[in-house]
Amino acid sequence: MDIPPPPKVYDHPYAGRLELRRGTLSEVEYVCHTMEGLVSAYNALGCAKKFPRSCFIMIPRVAGTVTARMQSQIRRHEIAHCNGWGATHPPD
Repeated sequence: MDIPPPPKVYDHPYAGRLELRRGTLSEVEYVCHTMEGLVSAYNALGCAKKFPRSCFIMIPRVAGTVTARMQSQIRRHEIAHCNGWGATHPPD
């Protein structure tokens, strides 16, 4: 599965403190949806939570169906959210 890249304006390293957590796909779903009280028709592959001077991202660890390439794409996608890319994935 390919994760679409973010718009170039958001595709750069995060300038604040980045906290990265890796877990199983079940743990990602729990942290990204269940703990936040979100109900969704899809399973979360990652999420980002932005704070004033930091950002937390949760992504799956490499295992089973999650390849290193896929993990990298998800990480890039979530860092773009830390950089201000909206949750609805606007084109720019």
